[in-house]
Amino acid sequence: MILVHIITDDKKQALEIVRILTEEKLILNAILSKKTVYEYTNGLIKKKQILIIGQTKGLLFKIINEKLSIKYLDKMPILYSVPIVYMNETQTDFIREHTAKV
Repeated sequence: MILVHIITDDKKQALEIVRILTEEKLILNAILSKKTVYEYTNGLIKKKQILIIGQTKGLLFKIINEKLSIKYLDKMPILYSVPIVYMNETQTDFIREHTAKV
């Protein structure tokens, strides 16, 4: 099991990604969180980003990456996964049962 993290500057894109990935059962659920990000390039720059976090199976990551790469060819969001090291067996089974079969 993994947590998929998707970061975008565009709220509309974030909502569209959540809709696509949940409808196709590529993630079980989604958490959207507005974040303030600071970058340093010729001075400190402050900008807003949206972080999407979804629970899924590790084997679905490649499919998620391909789908987002095709859909957002020009404006691909940042995408990476974080492993879920320990999880209650009932919760693990729930994710397995409610996400796409692989």
